[in-house]
Amino acid sequence: MARFDSYISSTSSLFLGCLCLISCNVFADSYESYPVLNSNEILSTEYRSSTYHRVESIELENGFFQFIVESNIGLYHVSSLELLKKRVSEIVIVSQAIDQYEKQNSELSGELRSELHVSGNSAVDIITSPFKTATNLAGQLTDNLDATFAGEDPYLRDRSNDYSLREPQDPTTAAHKRNAAFQLGLDMYSSNSKVQSFLNAVANARAAGRVTAGVGLNNSFNNPLKKNKLDLEIGYLLKTNSSEDLEYHNIQKLIELGISRKLIRSFINHPILSPTNKTTIVFYLSRLDKVNRLDSFIRFVLTAKNEVMALTFQQLSKVLWYYHTNNEKISSFNMYRGQPAILTASRHLVIFEDADLLIWSEDKEKQYAAFAQHAQKAGYNGWEIVSLGSLSAMSSMQLGELNFQKQTNFLEAL
Repeated sequence: MARFDSYISSTSSLFLGCLCLISCNVFADSYESYPVLNSNEILSTEYRSSTYHRVESIELENGFFQFIVESNIGLYHVSSLELLKKRVSEIVIVSQAIDQYEKQNSELSGELRSELHVSGNSAVDIITSPFKTATNLAGQLTDNLDATFAGEDPYLRDRSNDYSLREPQDPTTAAHKRNAAFQLGLDMYSSNSKVQSFLNAVANARAAGRVTAGVGLNNSFNNPLKKNKLDLEIGYLLKTNSSEDLEYHNIQKLIELGISRKLIRSFINHPILSPTNKTTIVFYLSRLDKVNRLDSFIRFVLTAKNEVMALTFQQLSKVLWYYHTNNEKISSFNMYRGQPAILTASRHLVIFEDADLLIWSEDKEKQYAAFAQHAQKAGYNGWEIVSLGSLSAMSSMQLGELNFQKQTNFLEAL
């Protein structure tokens, strides 16, 4: 059996015979430029606009959409479709929650109406002052918002991205914050400073004796992010464990997978990956029974340089599990020419593409022609591309010429 990683390419051997038995009809004049983007074609209604936000512009850069989002809790520059979905969900949830607070007929709602206000002007930020009855809120929340208005993200002051800043030091307040995040469907460790300010406000109010603050607020929420049973299991892990407990849990699961201690240490201490990213990735990897070389996946994850990459790796771990469970059993995970790939039990080669929109170019032609030639020479029983996003019409056609099977928007179809 040819080993999956034994093929070593060179420019001369890579295209020898133009893939021989593979029909390839790709010409330089078939490369495409970036298209004019129409939000109606890219985004469903709930992500395009709502009572609380609207997408002002869309561009494409290095395969990922770039969005400008105007909302009643601030203006956001968002750098991928997956991150847009998260931000819109946060905007909607926080805005709906504050609307509900203002309508509640209780002592707490009276304080919230006067002290936690969302302007009807979409470009105006949340304006707040501390709860009179929450002793811990005054300094923390006011300072954080002052920093936000000055253009500084108070939760990312440290370039090392210290996620411990997002977990209150007081264990009771921290537990309230985790519970509120779980109840409302928010990420406890979100990089969105408005989410952090809101969750801190709720947590401090509950810790100060208002234990019902926010209870029931999610009953009528329209959260654009639909969550399945596994998402809820991950959410429960995040709710019931401190960041320190999550670290221990993730280490134990990675040890069970046979990941080396050195890789585990690098993964756990990675400054870009949030506890949510790490827990989600470990959750899905731990369910990949009898899949070899998962250490290669952890190594790949360690290349994360920003939040978009961290979310992409989180998505990919989910894709691997769904493919393994619903498509075909995975034999091993591998990296080929810098791109994640798997070999299935039936010797089927699957390449994963993370771009929001794959545009055909000279580089992509060389890359995917090399994949196809390698698969043919190694004697695989077929090759496939699984895309987290979409393929342009030309990309789809040219990949078909290279005999790739294609699955696009993989997680959307589940």
